[in-house]
Amino acid sequence: MFAFFQEAADRLEGVSSGDWRGPGKSAGPREPDPRPEGGPIRLWARTNGYLVNDRGRIPAEIREAYEMSQR
Repeated sequence: MFAFFQEAADRLEGVSSGDWRGPGKSAGPREPDPRPEGGPIRLWARTNGYLVNDRGRIPAEIREAYEMSQR
């Protein structure tokens, strides 16, 4: 049992919490987020009667409504 935990600890030593790409993933540049910035969506949501926080994740239903309005 000790050997199992020691091996797991050895594997985790070099992994930072923000840099894990998973097995088989190369360390290439990250692709930009294809979704629009939060600012325009929040402004649109407030203008159209949605309650949305100033920070944090924008709910999917608000993001979808925004995207539908832009078509």
